Amino acid sequence: MSQKLAAVAFLFTLFLTNALAQQMPKPSSIEISELPQWAQLMYAAQPNIFEVQNAYQDYYRTHPFVKSYHTQYYKRWIRTNQYMINDAGFFQEPNVQLDLHFYLKKQTAQTKTSNWTIVGPITNYQEGLAQGSGQTNVYSFDQCAAQPNTCYCGTEPGEVYKSTDGGLNWQLVSKTLDFGSGVTAVEVHPGNANFILAGGNNGIFLSTDGAQNWINTLPSSGLNVNEIYILPNDPNVVLAATDKGLYRSIDAAQTWMQLYTQKTYDIKQKPGTTQTLYLLKNNPVLIRCEFFVSTDAGLTWTLQDTGWYSSTDPARVDGGGRLAVSAADPERVYAYLIGDSKPNDIGYIGLYRSNNAGQTWTLPNGPVGGPYTATHLNLAQGTPTWNYHQGFYNCALLANPNNADELLIGGLNLYRSTDGAATFASVSGYVGGPLGLHVDNQDFRVVGNHTWITTDGGIYHSTDFVTTQPAFYMSGVHGSDYWGFDNGWNEDVLVGGLYHNGNLAHHENYGAGNFLELGGGEAPTGYVNPGDSKLTYYSDIDGKRIPATLDGAIQNASFGLDPNESYWAAESTELVFHPNCYAIAYTGKENQLYRTNDKGASFELLQTFGSNPNERINYIEIASDNPQIIYLNQKAATGNTGKLWKTSDGGLTWTQMSIPAGNSSRMLLALNPKNAQELWLAYPSGSNGFKVYKTSNGGANWQNLTSSLLNNESVQALVHIAGTDGGIYVATNKAVYYRNNTTDFTLENNGLPLFTNGNILKPFYRDQKIRLATYGKGIYQSNLAENPSEVIARITVDKLSQTAVCLIDSFYFDDYSFLSHQGATWQWSFPTGSPSTSTLRNPAVYFQNPGQHLAILHITDGNGLTDTDSLYVEVSLFDFQPGIQEDFQQAFLPLGWSVKDHNGNGTWTLSTSAGGFGNSSQATVFNNYDIDSQGSFDDLIMPIETSYLSAQPFLYFDVAYARWGGGYSDSLQVVVSTDCFETSQLVYFKGGEILATSPDNQSLFIPTNDQWRKDSIDLSAYANVGNLQIAFRNIGDWGNCIYLDNINIGSMASLTETKPSKRAIYPNPACPGSTIHLSGPEATFVRLLDMKGKEVFRAQTDSAIHLPQDLKSGTYLLQVHGDKLISNHALIVIE
Repeated sequence: MSQKLAAVAFLFTLFLTNALAQQMPKPSSIEISELPQWAQLMYAAQPNIFEVQNAYQDYYRTHPFVKSYHTQYYKRWIRTNQYMINDAGFFQEPNVQLDLHFYLKKQTAQTKTSNWTIVGPITNYQEGLAQGSGQTNVYSFDQCAAQPNTCYCGTEPGEVYKSTDGGLNWQLVSKTLDFGSGVTAVEVHPGNANFILAGGNNGIFLSTDGAQNWINTLPSSGLNVNEIYILPNDPNVVLAATDKGLYRSIDAAQTWMQLYTQKTYDIKQKPGTTQTLYLLKNNPVLIRCEFFVSTDAGLTWTLQDTGWYSSTDPARVDGGGRLAVSAADPERVYAYLIGDSKPNDIGYIGLYRSNNAGQTWTLPNGPVGGPYTATHLNLAQGTPTWNYHQGFYNCALLANPNNADELLIGGLNLYRSTDGAATFASVSGYVGGPLGLHVDNQDFRVVGNHTWITTDGGIYHSTDFVTTQPAFYMSGVHGSDYWGFDNGWNEDVLVGGLYHNGNLAHHENYGAGNFLELGGGEAPTGYVNPGDSKLTYYSDIDGKRIPATLDGAIQNASFGLDPNESYWAAESTELVFHPNCYAIAYTGKENQLYRTNDKGASFELLQTFGSNPNERINYIEIASDNPQIIYLNQKAATGNTGKLWKTSDGGLTWTQMSIPAGNSSRMLLALNPKNAQELWLAYPSGSNGFKVYKTSNGGANWQNLTSSLLNNESVQALVHIAGTDGGIYVATNKAVYYRNNTTDFTLENNGLPLFTNGNILKPFYRDQKIRLATYGKGIYQSNLAENPSEVIARITVDKLSQTAVCLIDSFYFDDYSFLSHQGATWQWSFPTGSPSTSTLRNPAVYFQNPGQHLAILHITDGNGLTDTDSLYVEVSLFDFQPGIQEDFQQAFLPLGWSVKDHNGNGTWTLSTSAGGFGNSSQATVFNNYDIDSQGSFDDLIMPIETSYLSAQPFLYFDVAYARWGGGYSDSLQVVVSTDCFETSQLVYFKGGEILATSPDNQSLFIPTNDQWRKDSIDLSAYANVGNLQIAFRNIGDWGNCIYLDNINIGSMASLTETKPSKRAIYPNPACPGSTIHLSGPEATFVRLLDMKGKEVFRAQTDSAIHLPQDLKSGTYLLQVHGDKLISNHALIVIE
């Protein structure tokens, strides 16, 4: 073993039992007793994780999800403990020293061919090229006072980054370290930028050469370092406040002496002194945080609590605290105390002040804790109506060195006081404020005239104590925590949902390392359409069409179902596309399998597996060579036995397969695209010797491929590399491995951090790369460990069948082959199509005659390897109807309708926010508010046969529109054509104030019931001309939304006719507290969402629901769920 690895082996201790990143202590027993059952089970002395998960899922199946202290605790609890669960669901501590020794020994015993490099995110942007705000959760920060260009930061995922240009750019400097948690404290020598200390759960790490080499000088599991302080006048004296007590060193952190065993939270030095220090420490007997003073550089300490906080309430909780001092008044000390002094304090005790170096204390803005008012704010809480806080996890305090009365206070929000903590005003956060910083504050530092704010999203820099908007300094900090991930097929697109930081997207046109922030919460989500690569999907923000360039507009798209997704690794269903049609995809929702035929806009139920919704469908594999064959697995709700299912008839019938021995509660699947009988299976919870398997005969027999190399690691991702000799990658919670039919598993982590917790592996065959999305270390990629020895041709198309309206209607083919594009060629043949041949990768083809039509693709790669695929598509001619009545309550687009996006920037979509005059729940909309079409046009086209126009010549439609104002105004045209728009005639044109049905609106326009108008057009001139196409044409100029509904024409059209929908709701509008009745197909439960997509109410029902009494007036989406139908209805609530 190398000297470096030997040092690492000596220094590191891996995971511990129940430590959570940063501090989120358990609530009091009194508070726990009032919580839902799932939370009580989680906080129990010996929790069973299976029971907690089931109770959690059962609870939120019937209750709206509201983010709270306990749901956040649940996420971190799962992440921390998921590798320490036995088959019965209880925690079982691993032998961390033995595991570490075994893992480090592998590093030099393997020949590695991988060459992993970081992909990103390196630099984030918001829409319109604004600076990003959500990249990586930065726990800790410091800047060298003598060499201010040198800065260090520590991230939640456990990495240290260094900047040598004042924070503008960063580089990872801790690739071989394992902190066992986030880097909760960093401290740089004030006079020597090469001397740096970084602390976490596993100890305090010291570097004396600018972070090139490190040594753990205080190894200890569960240490959780809260603060490190180097005495400026005597840098040999170093103090560390930790969860295991207060430590002091007198030899520059080479050795340590423990002074206290109780938790210590923060250390500050009295300005202008050399020996006087302040300390916050837990008193476990009194259950409070206490203030101590030292006058001998931290050797001895004296309690000072005159006027200090005290409570005897049995529900009290010590959550810790932070200190602040100011050179402008050396006697001034502030203490920001969090926790609970009594029930319902919601995580906040108070901000105390001393004017005499801690001898006496006052609470300028009392009382202690709650109740809270507009003048007595809870500085830790999310909002006054959102009882959510994150304890010491988000706790920061800073005093202005030039004005002792000015403070910055960080919890979930950022507050400022300018009168010495007497009053507070919001700066940014959930409660709003004049500035725009990411929520959830972590660490505040001031060095010289530099003020630094770190948050869950990253680092902000200010030179005016955050009076004006600070700059976001995160370029190069790639520690994004990917909970979801996918990449494109023919275009280099990367998407994924991040912990803390919403969803990110990258397109090859954005530039290396540049990512676009799409918004959202922290869902384990993100999927890419393989044939329409800019169309991406997310469970929390629905579909998004990402722009082709970084400065383009993000467009909304429909995504009609939220797949099963999990905070666990290897426990999500994903969105799996049909190998021959990129409009078709499959996903799981609870124990049910759904299919979309329209690129995710809507889903139909295919199969329900059993009666327990907690036996969730996880991974789905569709056979590329025979899409009738599909495999999927079901997670075990309890116990250690999951289920593996197979269909050979496209999902009509299913057979439960036999599976190999081992803990199959979770499974991973990988299928050979050239052989539907060759399937690989992995058990993420499998014990040593029972982790990876393979069948070559569709599950009749299984071969155990598990290697001792995988011992004590959890397999979290599995992928087969097409065209190789049985090559598979597995990613574990520590590393990446590869094997094929001739070579057993080898370690393949060259270029990766030594400890890499992998989440999702995805091959990118176009560039012959393998991608790894990690928990907390960004996205890496490597050349393939084994070059494929064959190529596999595969055709995909936007539809397998088409009802053609015009002869020019096209099928949009694309290559879905397993092929490197370097030097590749494509030769298409369409014997009955136009064109009949093509050398494009993605030709558009139309077929003049009805019937089946053959498409043939012959591919050749740069090495001369070839393969051929063929596919039949079917054409039928549209039967033009003499009348249309469309209220957009069914599938979008209606049969025979089409959209034409003339500029590639946006198109007409389905809106579930409003319907005409409030009589329906849906309409079609063009979103000019978000899409800047710059005067170009986009069409919604419907066909009609004109023989009845002589009797009923009028086209009627409902329209709603609001201008944005100023010069931002849009227009609507109606144009008609008898020759598929080779030529056309304008029959309607309104824009601006003439089109508007509402006053100007600087927000996204959603019409109320009275903001609609019914317009009509006389089309008698087109009676009996044969087939006619009518286009509603949006001419956009970045104004606001145009809505259309209830489009009626011809023999079926009448102003009084109403097309029955599958469900109806009444009354609508309704008042808070009233009863809403449902008619139509049976319902099981309903969800009420506001216009931001936040669930505000949920109830089980079959025919009626009672609205909450405190429901605010406005427009809501009422989503009604049944066994076979999910319908959306706009609901207007009025006072």
